[in-house]
Amino acid sequence: MKKLIIFALAAAVIIPGYSQDKQQPQQQSAAPEKKIEKSESAIVDTKSYNEIVLEDFEASQYAKKNIDFLVSRNQQGDLSIREEFPAQNGRSKKYLGVKFFGRKGDTLKIYPAKDLIINDYCREIAVWVYGKKFSGELSMMIQDAGGDNHRLILGKLDFLGWRKLVIRLGSEVRQEDDLLSQKKFIKILHFQYRPGNQTQQPIWHYFYLDDITAMVREKYTDRQSDDW
Repeated sequence: MKKLIIFALAAAVIIPGYSQDKQQPQQQSAAPEKKIEKSESAIVDTKSYNEIVLEDFEASQYAKKNIDFLVSRNQQGDLSIREEFPAQNGRSKKYLGVKFFGRKGDTLKIYPAKDLIINDYCREIAVWVYGKKFSGELSMMIQDAGGDNHRLILGKLDFLGWRKLVIRLGSEVRQEDDLLSQKKFIKILHFQYRPGNQTQQPIWHYFYLDDITAMVREKYTDRQSDDW
C-alpha cells in the first residue's frame, strides 16, 4: 500500500511536465508569421552596369601640348605613345608614356587629346597604370553634371608593373539630369601627378597609362505622363 501511494505521487509530478513538453512545439508552430513591409530603402537597384572605354590610346595623338605644370621652375615633361609591353587586358596595343622632372610640391597635368564624356550614370572610373615604384600620387579632375569640379585620387604609384586603379564616384558627384529635356553629363578634365620625393633637386619620374574605362548604366527616366 505504501509503495502504491509513492507511485501515485510520482506520476502526479511527472505526467503534467511530460504533457507540457509535448504541447510546446505546437505552440511554437502556431505562432503567426511576422509580415515584412517592403520599404523604399529595401528596393535594390537591379539595373546592370557595363564597361565602356573612354580612351584606349590606340588612335589618339599626344604631345607636349597635352601637359602643363602648376609650378614651372626647373620642371620638364613629355608624353609619347608607346607599343612595347601594353597593359595585359587582352585588347591593348598602344599606351601613353609619361615622364616628369619634378619634386614634392610640383604638379603635372595631363590633358586628354579628346573629350572624355560620360552621358550615362557612372559607378566607377578605372585606368590601367604602369608604376615604377615612385612615391608620386595620381588623381583625376572631373566636372559633374552641376558644373562642379572634383579631384578624385586614384592612388600612389609606389608599385612595379601594370595595375588597374579604380575610383568609385560618391554622392557628392552630381550625375542626374535636372530636366528630361536637359541631359547632363560628367567629364574628365585632366589627370594630375604629384611627386612624392623630398629631395632638394627634382628627379625624373616615369609612369604609363592605358585604357581609361567607366562602369555605367542607363539613367532612370520618368515614364509617367503628367498630361491627364
